[in-house]
Amino acid sequence: MRPLCLLAGLLPLAGAAHAFAQEDEPVAEALPAAKPAPGPAPAAKLPIPPGVDYPPVQALGGGSTLYLDFTYARSDDLSTFYWVKGQAAGYRVALGGSLRLRGLQLNLELPVQLTQLFIDSLGNQPPRAADREKSSFSLADVVAGGSYAWKLARDPVAVFVGLGMRVRLPTHTMQYRFTLVDGSPYSFGFPYYFHLAPAALVFASWGPLSLTVNQGLLAMLAKNATLLNMPLNIPNIFFWESHYALALRPVHWLGLSLELINCIQLSHIYDQNFQHLNHLKAFYLDPGVSFDIGSYRISLAGRIGLGKDTEKFGVITFSGSQAVVARLSYLF
Repeated sequence: MRPLCLLAGLLPLAGAAHAFAQEDEPVAEALPAAKPAPGPAPAAKLPIPPGVDYPPVQALGGGSTLYLDFTYARSDDLSTFYWVKGQAAGYRVALGGSLRLRGLQLNLELPVQLTQLFIDSLGNQPPRAADREKSSFSLADVVAGGSYAWKLARDPVAVFVGLGMRVRLPTHTMQYRFTLVDGSPYSFGFPYYFHLAPAALVFASWGPLSLTVNQGLLAMLAKNATLLNMPLNIPNIFFWESHYALALRPVHWLGLSLELINCIQLSHIYDQNFQHLNHLKAFYLDPGVSFDIGSYRISLAGRIGLGKDTEKFGVITFSGSQAVVARLSYLF
């Protein structure tokens, strides 16, 4: 209940922060008003690409917000975890918020998730027909973080730099129990990771165009799993995580975005059971569109995995190789 209380507290704090920040407008709103003179005209509100779980871009800019989103993600090959073969689908609903206090931005997201497993075999044996499909509903991994921005230049090109940190807590800890065709029980829990993602952030805008860049470390610190009621040691994994998000606002109510994500493995795993988790290079494209209606923003975004390593990365992050998200935000 503590994270929920923190999120609920964002609503009154956001109103106060909005008034407090009038002298220091948000990055995306800090540009001067458009002038009729020829040349690039700074936009009043540049679209922030909606983050697709997982990993979402750490954005500089924007003000205090509250949002509700729905994500559908799918993995077509679970054999990244060697003891299971099959597919999975996830339906995720998240309540989130962002609180801005001058250059400081704080974020918190509380998700719940319905996970569906479609199992072909467990330990090289198929489950009974009645156990081939399993569903579970639980609290998903809580995501929190923050960033701080410094203004470098403005008019006609606004440039901001910052430092950010994203934390993902392994609060999604489901155990699955099956019965194999020979009648023997089979139980396991997927490995879950504690994520730390410090990053350097850059935001630049010129008229209706903006570019957000993230460069940083993604440290996935393992929480050991169980297999057949026995502890299973899971290795830590480290990646270099990069985001390049280009956004365009052709009219005041419409935003378009395209984001390239790559996660390149830095560490080496020596455990013989996880040799296939070496030399991973995952690439994604996230196209997005947003519509502003008064103080509300409706955002739609997708995730397209590029290459076979996106399947493995999507399994260990529980984000899938393909995903879509719909988000309703209130902008303070």
